[in-house]
Order: sequence, then structure tokens, then C-alpha cells
Amino acid sequence: MSILKNANEYFRNAEYKKAANLYEQVGRVYPELSYTLAMNLHLALQRAKPGRTGQAPGDKYKLLNERFTVDVVIPVYNALDDVRHCLSALATEDDGFDVRVFVVDDGSREDTAAWLRDFCEANSSRFHLFVNKLNLGYTVTVNRGLRLSTADFVVTLNSDTRVTSGWLTALVRCMVSDDSIGIAGPLSNAASWQNVPELYEDTSFAINTLPTGFTPNDMAQCVRMASHRVYPRVPFVNGFCFMIARDVFEEVGFLDEETFPTGYGEENDFCLRAAEAGFTMAIADDAYVFHAKSKSFGHEKRKELAKRGGAALKAKHGAEMVNTKAGFIREMEELRSVRARVKSQMTTLVKRSIRATPSRPLKVLFCLPVSGGGGGVHSIVQETQGLRKLGVDATVGVPAKHRDKFLHAYRDIRDAEDLFLGVRAKDWSRVAANYDVMVGTIFTSMPLVREAVDAYPHVIPAYYVQDYEPFFYEPGSAKWAEARQSYELIPEAVLFAKTHWIRHKVLEEHGVYVHKVSPSIDHKTYTPVSSQTLQPAQRRKFVVSAMIRPKTPRRGAYRTMGILAQLEAQFADRLRIEVFGTPPEDNFFAEVKDGPSSYVAHGLLTRPEVAQVLQKSDLFIDLSDYQAFGRTALEAMATGAAAVVPQWGGGAEYSWSSACLKVDPFDPDTGRQVSDFVEKLAAARCGSVKKEATRVAQLFTVERAVLSEKNVFTHAFAKGWNGLIDAA
Repeated sequence: MSILKNANEYFRNAEYKKAANLYEQVGRVYPELSYTLAMNLHLALQRAKPGRTGQAPGDKYKLLNERFTVDVVIPVYNALDDVRHCLSALATEDDGFDVRVFVVDDGSREDTAAWLRDFCEANSSRFHLFVNKLNLGYTVTVNRGLRLSTADFVVTLNSDTRVTSGWLTALVRCMVSDDSIGIAGPLSNAASWQNVPELYEDTSFAINTLPTGFTPNDMAQCVRMASHRVYPRVPFVNGFCFMIARDVFEEVGFLDEETFPTGYGEENDFCLRAAEAGFTMAIADDAYVFHAKSKSFGHEKRKELAKRGGAALKAKHGAEMVNTKAGFIREMEELRSVRARVKSQMTTLVKRSIRATPSRPLKVLFCLPVSGGGGGVHSIVQETQGLRKLGVDATVGVPAKHRDKFLHAYRDIRDAEDLFLGVRAKDWSRVAANYDVMVGTIFTSMPLVREAVDAYPHVIPAYYVQDYEPFFYEPGSAKWAEARQSYELIPEAVLFAKTHWIRHKVLEEHGVYVHKVSPSIDHKTYTPVSSQTLQPAQRRKFVVSAMIRPKTPRRGAYRTMGILAQLEAQFADRLRIEVFGTPPEDNFFAEVKDGPSSYVAHGLLTRPEVAQVLQKSDLFIDLSDYQAFGRTALEAMATGAAAVVPQWGGGAEYSWSSACLKVDPFDPDTGRQVSDFVEKLAAARCGSVKKEATRVAQLFTVERAVLSEKNVFTHAFAKGWNGLIDAA
């Protein structure tokens, strides 16, 4: 328990980032302590935030890719096949970051040069090509790219690499975990001390081959599953994939191109200079980048260059220092443990992969241990129906005591009796034994899934992540800790979600990959009214609707009523306001001091009744703190209404439409922005807005959603674990 002792010591010394990192490590190594340490972790995370007293309210919902910028520098010298793989992977594996890639061609042959020109021109929004007329050498070429960078972090990346899903999030998360970290690198199959699973082959560093059937993305997923995110501090980081913080350049300058013109030693020199300036180096032990090993030079040439670079490094810094640092990293127990965990995880996954795809329909059990619910529950129900139409034997398991409630709520479904399976609390594992896949749907369901797969290992565990549920609870509380733990509770579980925001949030907070599936809404219920009834907005009152749920503070009920009051003051009798979601007699409406004076409060509505309100609306307003998806806004668009949605969260799936306005709900200027949007909509003809809104909403069909889910299930069953579908 020395980790916990060190964490407490860091906390006492106000080194909160280090303390939070270690508290999370303790929770992963000793899950039974997760709840006990929940408050310690929360306090450390809160106090670790820079400028926390002046922090904007919406900042906690921002993703790393919204907070930091990244540039990538790739020096190229021939080896066209490797270059193709490298740049193609970078074109897709960006983890949502707005990455700029500076490709510097160091005098390659015409075949490589021509391909680079064509590729970079075709992908000019990301890839920027610079050409050395003569071969100037590796280090000069890299420095040319580094001098172009203005990002928070810059990565020098060899052209014989293949980045993988999650690599960038993991590297950035490592960098920001401790202010002292100035340089970070990933694990790899061939990167000296960063090798996994084997360090050596005979007397040389190993070039690990991937197991049969594994792709680089599969290996990256294996590394994530094995990781404790300890971020070992090292004296050297291999230069094949080398992330550098902006302030390191400001302190130590660029690579030493005079002493190390061809590379081979330049990154170690840079690490030593960074250390002298007070920075530390770390390995992101949950990141993996495949390294093919350079074909720019032959094996013998590489050996000669490495020997020459090593001699130059010792001449510059002293043989004793270099040998001492090399000896330290050679004996690091943390790196040995990382390799051992990866090796063990690989063995487990290879064994699980040895299974045959069933000839019968795939059997899937959705575990829904709740008494009822809203949009998320309906999403599961309608998608289960859709999966059945695709030939999947899918069932929704609900508590036996609440089954009648579900049957009543979905009495319009013809096969409801067969769709809903009542399960007693003690019987979930026994019932799951009859299925191929068991899908958790809320954080409280994941212990049930774990219990089932522990008892019946043939069952594939899955988790339909519909929100980032720790946001629902007071940080440090038992529920908060349980929700956080749910994403890592079953390392081999197949996680999937309907928005990129959910995916990235879970990845950056927990290092767990989440598959993307398509969102869906119920187009049978949420449809536009007949075109004959449409009139220009200016010929009748402009109708604004909103869902008001004061019992869920993150939904911003008071904030929403305030904005509605501003609209009422500006548009007066041209405006009609309708709200739903809370009974009209609720004390909330009497307590609101700055709400509108005139509005219709519909109370709690069924789905068809909500659709009726939305169908006569010109604008639906959602001013929640954030939305993991924002289903009601999209349902409003399906009926033909425009929508205002919070800029934080998963609304980006559809808020790119001109029928949407994204706002910062905490910004005092939000009222003006919404008013301007109403003015713009009122001046336009309803038909044009409705056409755009419905066009976008029609992209989100149940058919598309269930096809993506079936793909996840089928692939997971074939793999036997959470292998990546989008593997390259």
C-alpha cells in the first residue's frame, strides 16, 4: 500500500495532480477501496484544476480535445509503403482533436514525393507538406517542422508508425496529469524500453510481432485494458513518437541538429536538457503506437548510426551520466510490471478469441434494472425491437416486480409480452447464462453484468453508455464513486455509446475505449404536422417550448424560465410559451422570481403528448448545463421545430444544422443570442426551417442505430472481447 501512502503525502504537500493520479491507481489495483477513497480523489481532482476559483462553470464538461491543441511533425525519407500506412492512420485516428500535421519531405525519391503531394493536397485541411530540396538529415528536418508548430503539444512521429485509436487522448492525459511532465511517449511493439510485451529478443531490443488476428488497434485496446495509468517517470523517451509540451521549447530550444544530424541520440539529448530545466519525462502506459522500424536505412546502417549517436551523446553529457540513466531505466520495476500486465492481458484475450460464431441468431439481453424511465429507456426498447427485425434474438430484462409497469407503458407494442422479461434480483446471472451478450444500460447494472460473466464466462459483457453518470451525483459520494467505477468494472467489456462526446469523456477519464453507434429517435411518434397547416411564422404567434425539470438541477430550470422571460419582454404578444415536464401545481412555478408572466404549463406528458407540443412549436429550448445527447431537441427537430442546445456535450451530433443554435448556458449573453435567433426564425418562412430541421432529424433512424449495434455485438462475439471494429 505504498502507493496510498505516497498519494496522501502528495496531498498534504498540495501536489494534487500527483495525489489524484495515485488515488486512481489505488482504486484500479484495489477495487475494494474505491468507495473509501472517493472523497480523497474528488478533493484532489478539484484542487488540481488550474485557476479553479475562477474556472468557468462549463469547463468540467469540456473534453481534452476542446481544451488543448496538438501539432504532429512527420519527417519523411522514402519508404513509401510505411508512409502510406502512417499518414492514412493519422487521417482517421485523431480522437476528436483538431490536429495539424506538418509533413517534411527530406529529399525523397519521386515516387514518394509524388504520393505525398497528391495525399496532402487531397487532405489539405489537416496535412501540410514542406519539401527539402536536398536531403538535410533527420534532425534538421524535424526541427523545420517543430518551428512551424504553435500548438499546446507537438508530437514528432516517425513515418514508419501507425497511430491507433485513443493514442492522442492518452498522451495528452498523461501530459496534463502532472505539471512537471514535459515529454511523454507511448508503449509500442518496437521502441526500446517502451516495448511490450517483450523487452528483448536474444541480446537486442525485441521487435514484437502482433498475435495472429490482432491489428494495431486491437493491441492498443489490450494495452488500455492492462493499464493502471501509472505513467512511469523515465530519464529517456524513445523518439519514434515523442510528445513535447510548448513550454519545454521555450526553456531548452529545439533538437541539437549539429551534434545529432541524422538522429539517433537527439531525443535522449533533448530529454537530458529538459530534465536540467526541471521537466520530467513519462510513459503513457495506456497508449500504444505500432512501429514498423524504419526502411529509410538498412539494418546495418541503423546499427552504425545508433552507435555513432550513442558516442555523441556520451561525449556531450558524459559517459557516466548516460550510463547511469540507462541503467536506471533498464532496472525499472514499473516498466517490468507494465510489460507483465500487457502479456497477461494478451494471453487472456487470445484465449477468448478462440470461439466459433454461432450459426443460430445472436442472443442479446439488455439489463434494465429500473422501474421505468424516459428517453434513454425508450431508446433501448425501440432498438431492441429493431434488432429483432435484423434477426437478433434480443430481450429487455426488467425487474420482475416492475414488468407490468413496462407492459402498460408499451401496450402499443404488439410483441411486448415477449419483449420484456421479468427477472428477480437474485436471478440475473442464471437468466444471462442463456444469452451470448449481456448489456448493462446504467451504472447500477454493471455489477449484475460482472456477476453474470464471472459465473458464465461464455457471456460477452457489454455496456450501453448513455451518459457520463458521475455528473449526476455529488462528487465524492458513494453513488459518484460507483458510477465512475462502472466503466472499468469489467476490463474486457464492450462499451458503446451514441455520441462522440460520451465516447471521448469515458476515454479521457478512464482510458476505456467506447464504440460509436448511431443515435435514434422515434419517427413514428415525432413527425411534422401536415404541410397544409403550416403558415409563415409572422402570421401567427411564434411558439417557444421548453422542458422544465427543477428536480434535476443540471437541466437548468430556473435559467430556462429566465430566458423565456427575456423573450416575453422582447416579443410580447407575438410570442406564446409552452412548458412541460413538471406538474403545474408544483411549488417551483410559484417560487420562480424572474420567469415569464404568461405561459402554458402542460405538466407531465406521455411521448405522444410531448410530440403534440413540439409539433406546434417553432422553437424548442434546452438550456441544460450539458446534454450527453439531447434527445428532446432532436425530437423537436423531427417535428419541424428549430432548437437551442447547450454547446457542451453530445448535441454536436446534430447541432451543426442551421436549424440549431448552440449556446453556452452559463454565459450572461445567452439571452441575447436566443433572442436574435428567434428574430431570425420569425423573419423566415416556417417551411424552410421545418424542412431543414426534419431533414437532419431523419438521419437518426432506428434502422441505422440497430445496424451499428449489431455490428458491435457480432464483432465482439467473434473476437471474444472488446476488439475494435474500426481496426486498420
